[in-house]
Amino acid sequence: MNHKFKLTANDIDIKQENALEMFYSGIKSQSTRETADRLLKFFLIDVCADLLQGDYKNRVQQFVEIAQKDQTKTTNIIIAYVKKLRERTALEKTDASYMNPSYLPNKIKPIKKLLTMNDVGLAWKRIYTFYPERNNTHQGRGYIKVEIRKMLEYSTSVDTDFIILASSSGGLRSGAWNGQKWANIFPIYDVKGQFKIDLEEKEKGVIVCAAMIVYPNTPEEYTALISLEAWDKLQEYKKVWTEKMSRPPTESDPLILERFSRQRPVTGKTVKSRISKLLLKSGLRGPLTEGKRRHEVPTTHGFRRYWDKVMTNASIKQGTLSALVIKERLLGHSGLVKTDKNYFWTGILEHVPDYLDAMPELMINDEYRLREELKKKTIESSRLETELKEKDVLLQRMAELEAKVSRMQNYKIK
Repeated sequence: MNHKFKLTANDIDIKQENALEMFYSGIKSQSTRETADRLLKFFLIDVCADLLQGDYKNRVQQFVEIAQKDQTKTTNIIIAYVKKLRERTALEKTDASYMNPSYLPNKIKPIKKLLTMNDVGLAWKRIYTFYPERNNTHQGRGYIKVEIRKMLEYSTSVDTDFIILASSSGGLRSGAWNGQKWANIFPIYDVKGQFKIDLEEKEKGVIVCAAMIVYPNTPEEYTALISLEAWDKLQEYKKVWTEKMSRPPTESDPLILERFSRQRPVTGKTVKSRISKLLLKSGLRGPLTEGKRRHEVPTTHGFRRYWDKVMTNASIKQGTLSALVIKERLLGHSGLVKTDKNYFWTGILEHVPDYLDAMPELMINDEYRLREELKKKTIESSRLETELKEKDVLLQRMAELEAKVSRMQNYKIK
């Protein structure tokens, strides 16, 4: 293609898609799209029941056309919606209609996305002034190791075991399981102190952990690391998968199947449902007490918080800023600040040493944890032994050199 070109009238005559398709095209993540779609439907079908007509698609089109013709009217509609929602944030927490102030903006985001994707700008700063103060955020905490271990004790399926171990050792969100295939997870080898993903012919390596591509083929794609314990559990599940399907899985096959008969893969929703049932079964979670609308530990996000706490403690012990940046990268974040992604680029293999330092603490099974700690001590002992041998060799050479110098000086004197 010639780097010198001119735009023509045909180039700028972009065909206008329908409003709903434009809305969908602006959302890459499937889970985000489902949530935004649900919130937008509620606004257009329930809230605007007397203002719009027709099915969901027609109402989307009507709302966008109203916004294009009369931005003031559209702004007033949204402000009225915000005011109604704000009334719910002022209710007692025990009230069934109570809404956390921090959740209100999420109700408005899909509306803004719809209008933005259809080239309609509103006075959003004016709308934001009607938001309530975010003074009621839910703190919560992550799981502790004892709780994760108890979940595993009550689990009756090897695939759920793997999901728990991978989520807790990789800091995964529930959405990380959407669209997962066997090609997206692979081992990391240690070949004579060098970490590798692919082994050369006849090359032997020891698997030290595994990597998992999260949100594949989306702008949010990143690579997480999971423990050796989780990798070994996946190999157990692979045997079950092979037996059920009468063949080993290919790279394009879904990683975890909800039902083998229909080859239906699990989603973030099904994973959350599984963990929720397991929490009730194990007695780790009971009904919400009066005045509470959320549990202390989020169902699936509790694994991510557990991971973050362990990795943060490991990073603090190392005492380097790069360790904290790497931790954020493994969470799928750009870094401590936005520019980290531009100026602190690292490949996944560069993250492995920091991850392996924290991996024993991330492991749930004591046998794995102790084995990894023993391995670390053995490696450290071997390193010190090597250093001592090298030191002895140097001392011997220095002694020989000193003797040689002494002989030369005696020879000169004579």
